[in-house]
Amino acid sequence: MTRTVLLIAAGIMVGALVAKKTEPTKPVDPVDLIIEKSNQTMRQASVVSAKVDQQVSEKIGEMKETIEVLVEEKELLVEQVTVMQNEITTIKSAPVQPFDVLAIGVSDTASRK
Repeated sequence: MTRTVLLIAAGIMVGALVAKKTEPTKPVDPVDLIIEKSNQTMRQASVVSAKVDQQVSEKIGEMKETIEVLVEEKELLVEQVTVMQNEITTIKSAPVQPFDVLAIGVSDTASRK
């Protein structure tokens, strides 16, 4: 890109030198200068725009991958929550049974020795 611009500039300069020798100097039209400068700016803007597009595309790709991983993790968590809810429901629906307290007998002979 820069080589092309340099070659064009060099060609214009050589052409201008040749034209100087053969023709009298013409006044430069300011509109032509503005058009040339606009063309250069557009070329630079195109290069920058292409770089930005590439970086944005890469970031979007990374974000898509991250989203896919997060969706998978969410699905696993939803499954875990469902299992836990089922376990809680099972525990709550179990019949309540009173428990018996059994006395553990210790012989008195152990303390008399």
